[in-house]
Amino acid sequence: MASASFTLRTTPTSHGRARAYALFAIGVVAAALPLVGLVSLLLRSELDPHIENYQLHFVVFGLVGVLAFALGYGAGEAAKQRGDARVLLLSLAFMATGGFLFIHALGSPTVLFAEEHAGFQVAIPVGLLVSAVFAAGSAFVDVRPRMAAELIRRRDLLRVSVLAVMALWFVWTVADLPPLRGPDTEAATNRLVTAMAIVATIVYAVSAARYWRIFRNRRNLLPLTVIACFLLLSEAMIGVAFTGERKWHASWWEWHGLIVAAYVIIGLAVRREWRDERYRRLYLPTTRERHQDVSVLFADLVGYTGFTERSSPAEAAAVLDAYWGMAAPLISRQFGGEVEKFIGDGIMATFNSRGDQPDHAQRAAGAALALQRRATQLLVEHPHWPRLRVGVNSGGVVVREIGSDGHVAYTSVGDTVNTGARLEGLAPAGGVLIGAETYSRLPADAVVEQRPRLRVRGKEDVVDAYLLHALP
Repeated sequence: MASASFTLRTTPTSHGRARAYALFAIGVVAAALPLVGLVSLLLRSELDPHIENYQLHFVVFGLVGVLAFALGYGAGEAAKQRGDARVLLLSLAFMATGGFLFIHALGSPTVLFAEEHAGFQVAIPVGLLVSAVFAAGSAFVDVRPRMAAELIRRRDLLRVSVLAVMALWFVWTVADLPPLRGPDTEAATNRLVTAMAIVATIVYAVSAARYWRIFRNRRNLLPLTVIACFLLLSEAMIGVAFTGERKWHASWWEWHGLIVAAYVIIGLAVRREWRDERYRRLYLPTTRERHQDVSVLFADLVGYTGFTERSSPAEAAAVLDAYWGMAAPLISRQFGGEVEKFIGDGIMATFNSRGDQPDHAQRAAGAALALQRRATQLLVEHPHWPRLRVGVNSGGVVVREIGSDGHVAYTSVGDTVNTGARLEGLAPAGGVLIGAETYSRLPADAVVEQRPRLRVRGKEDVVDAYLLHALP
């Protein structure tokens, strides 16, 4: 009898689906294990011994609190740099958890305080509940893009508010003010803690589900670890709700340990990302590419090529260091611009790249004049150095992410940028040449000298420009 053989043929699509289902199954099992362990501890009292070690509690959870807060602060700096609301809200969630975890650690009995305080006992559930609000915001902020811009504009206020709430909670706790008076106060009862735990558990679970959609669109490690973090925090809140009176038992330590695991996972994932843009895998689509109304500033040194021919390499480098070492902090700190790049002996800066500077034209023009004043001071000491010329232009651009791990830039692209570069090339040495759109946004009493119908290389139409002398 002839034997028949059958071969199972799979398409690349079926392979991808099988792999996705396998990863999902592994994830479900991994997420369920902590809950299985918690149930085992609660059902078998012999597995839930009393482990009362105040010093260990203080050191471990104090350090983890600092780690979580540091992660939040670092993410906040990335959010500020790129104007990303999702990472901003995520940073606030980390800061809230870390701060309240540290407050909880400070309240370890016999370490810093001789007696227990209710505010220290419930600090973690309170912190996780506050964190859950920001976590949900980060998961759903892309639903309302306009809100993202508002959040970025109020980023400093949001960060200060989180710090103020933590400071207030600590002071209120130490002062034993109602309703945080005494360790057995109503604020520390199981009923209230359980209610907070239920709400936070649901919010974290919903946020994790939303991040799963983000992960499916961009499959990489960081959003996956955010999902794991939220699930672990959700399970920690389940532990808060059910451990009840088992303080210092193994089950009580376990939900503390879930919080530790959540932030260790996030910390390790962040360290694996490219150091200059550790959080870019989480950026909103509008951060990666958006249309923005900006002002661009270009500046370069007139005759620098000839200067280098007559000078030693060390002196040529000293000139660049002096000029751009002066220009970069002046632009970024004094006028709020962003130095986008250095181009040989030139510099390019943008204003309002995050959409939070409605007066960007005046900022850019002010920065240009300030640059020339500071450059004049340098020339007093070094009269043989090349002089500076500056061009400023305003209008719409596309701010787009370009590159990948190794180098990532968020570059402004468009005719506004090209025209700004050409205006800088037409500016006189020691002068500031601005475009017509920039001039239209300046105060009416700005002192300018009209330069109409300039021929600009690469453009068919003539350009109206103005030599800027002073601002009111």
